[in-house]
Amino acid sequence: MLVSDIVEYGARKHPDRIALRFEDQTVSYAELRDRSRRLANTLLTVAQPCDRVAILSTNCTEYFDCYYGVPMAGMALTILNFRLHADQIASLIQNSEARVLIVSAEFADVVGEIRDRIPTVQKVVVIGGTDEATSWDAFVDGASAEPPAAAPSPEDIAWMVYTSGTTGMPKGVMISHRNLVSGITSSALEWALPDNTVFLFCFPLCHVGGYVTLLNHMVGSTVGIVRAYDNATFLRLVQEWKVTQTGLAPTMINFLLKDPALADYDLGTLEAIGYGSSAIPAAVLREGLERLGVDFYQGMGMTELAGNVLHFNQEAHRRAADGETGLLAAAGKPMRLADIRIVDEEMRDVPLGQVGEMIVRGDQVMSGYWRDPQSTAAAFTDGWFHTGDLVRQDEEGFVYIVDRMKDLIISGGENVASLAVEQALYRHPSVAEAAAIGVKDETWGEVVCAVVVLREGADATADDIIATCRDHLGGFQVPRRVVFVDTLPRNVMGKVLKRDIRDQLATTPA
Repeated sequence: MLVSDIVEYGARKHPDRIALRFEDQTVSYAELRDRSRRLANTLLTVAQPCDRVAILSTNCTEYFDCYYGVPMAGMALTILNFRLHADQIASLIQNSEARVLIVSAEFADVVGEIRDRIPTVQKVVVIGGTDEATSWDAFVDGASAEPPAAAPSPEDIAWMVYTSGTTGMPKGVMISHRNLVSGITSSALEWALPDNTVFLFCFPLCHVGGYVTLLNHMVGSTVGIVRAYDNATFLRLVQEWKVTQTGLAPTMINFLLKDPALADYDLGTLEAIGYGSSAIPAAVLREGLERLGVDFYQGMGMTELAGNVLHFNQEAHRRAADGETGLLAAAGKPMRLADIRIVDEEMRDVPLGQVGEMIVRGDQVMSGYWRDPQSTAAAFTDGWFHTGDLVRQDEEGFVYIVDRMKDLIISGGENVASLAVEQALYRHPSVAEAAAIGVKDETWGEVVCAVVVLREGADATADDIIATCRDHLGGFQVPRRVVFVDTLPRNVMGKVLKRDIRDQLATTPA
């Protein structure tokens, strides 16, 4: 099965059903299929199968034309995080050697700034643009809505999503049609999505988490999207669109429950809320169950897995709310299409209850890293993918994440690579050494903390350090806290001991 088959099947089964809602727009399944075909056919006039087509955009209906239409053309949709700095965006486009760049109008200036650094891009298309030479409408108008002449292979790359660069330059994760469809199918087996589901997707579509929208299309749901999340918009749309399910981060759920306007809206259609990126506090879960009257479920996955491999279902959440709060530390149980083991450094299965690395095998596991055979080889052992997560499993099968082997910071559901922050810190002339870690925060789960050693005789304030970071990082990557120290703890090999730093800061007032 191909990614584009999802919308093709949907158009045949329920052509007039609404597939997408966005602001005042609605798109039926038949319309989405035709839009995707038009994009595929017009792309084939300016690029070749297996080329990369990059997208830099906030949420919009055209994003779905790209989700389906680019892979339909046999090309790889290269998904760029619009919240990155222009220099970072240029580096990713350079690495992917994208032939086409699709960009929403608000980022046209960014493209102009980096245009001379992305020479492989032969065609720029601007969603919402007015210039006839580059506008989206001019690009797709008149293209055929017939199926493209040649279909891609299930092994062809459908999406390419860059990692957060925890160990160096962000790596392009190659997700084939087979990988993505398998990840979607696995989730479909676990999630309760009735035929009449109206799902409100509240996150940016530039994350691999956007696979949730394709999952909903696979089962015939109506998917609503927002340009950006805020409580007022969420509450209004749940009431107006009669939303039945949605996905929110625990921080967003907490914000929602604290909003006085919550009582002013009728959320009676809402049945379930899915969440991810971090555990939900027991108090928030109880209040959500009581005030919203909905069920909760959680998924855990990563970009390289094309979706989730652990699922924490509604029944388990109700058990947790009824007193088994220890369950909330679990990420869930292995999903039916994901083969999971917990192993030691010698790839031996650890005894039940002991900590080891979670490794995964299955059709949803990525094809590899883009033009990086060394990293690809290092990520696999005998066909098993190393997640880098240290976990344990209990007698019921629940998997608990104990620690991350990679120093990834998760702030408000966004992945922040510590190395990217550190590279920005070193740009300040007064910085001799620096480390970036995540510190606990009641609002965001974690926030970025910069730990800095100044050069001898140099002087700088926390505001100075943060200002330098703002010049080189996306807003979500900028440190919220700066701590000045005399030295950084290191091991005998010179590696910074970040766990020691975390332990020290845990006892230091903010």
